Amino acid sequence: MSSLSHSDKRKLEKLFGMASGYVLDFSNRTFSDFMQDGAGVDIYDSKYEYASGSKANRFRAFWTQEPDDLVSKVLGDLIELAEENSSPDMKDVLAARKISLRLKGEKTLELSAENRHSTAGSASPETGTGFLYDVSLSFAGEQRDYVSRVANYLKESGVSVFYDEFEDLWGKDLAVELEKVYSSDSQYIVIFVSQDYINKSWTNHERQSALAGRISRRDDSVLPVHFDSTKLPGLPSTVAYLNINDVTPEDLALRIVKKLRH
Repeated sequence: MSSLSHSDKRKLEKLFGMASGYVLDFSNRTFSDFMQDGAGVDIYDSKYEYASGSKANRFRAFWTQEPDDLVSKVLGDLIELAEENSSPDMKDVLAARKISLRLKGEKTLELSAENRHSTAGSASPETGTGFLYDVSLSFAGEQRDYVSRVANYLKESGVSVFYDEFEDLWGKDLAVELEKVYSSDSQYIVIFVSQDYINKSWTNHERQSALAGRISRRDDSVLPVHFDSTKLPGLPSTVAYLNINDVTPEDLALRIVKKLRH
């Protein structure tokens, strides 16, 4: 049987709209096909008969009886469908992803300060990508309220994120430390572009390090998000960006999670 807690189940039921007896917008036939294809089970078998026998109740019986790895697989598929078809609250999606990752046995990718210190400059076994961080956030202090929400949603989703308030930087040479973080230790660097960002010496140091890493690695590691129309020096104007007016912090965190998964 799965290790889903009562709280986990409530969060999943909310995302999948199970209070009405349904699971998303599946019909009996499409739900049967989905469960057969995704889990190799006949959801209408008598073993999944529970209470009214509705789709929601059969799915409750499934996640009660089946092991974590199988439940995690099906949850992952359902979360993808929920994102595509039902315009869910991004908080609910991120919470569900965290549950699915836990069932799958994947460790939370955030490193403790001690582990980060001991593995600095080396491949990280926690991310499994050869980088110490999945993503680093570079921003001006004026935009902290927005960025802190992004950082916390990423952290809750199991993403290894460099965000200054999550780090113990006391006593470190910040010029050296930040150069490594933004040039070589992060798979992606999200730069929050604004006039405030361009005007500050430390953010320019972070920008230069990130762009140098992008050139050295020949990849698309720098992901710009604009608070205003300010251009980011050194980044080609043809690089696609996001506008802060079009994405909430939750939406942006989910976009980052999706990029890391593909």
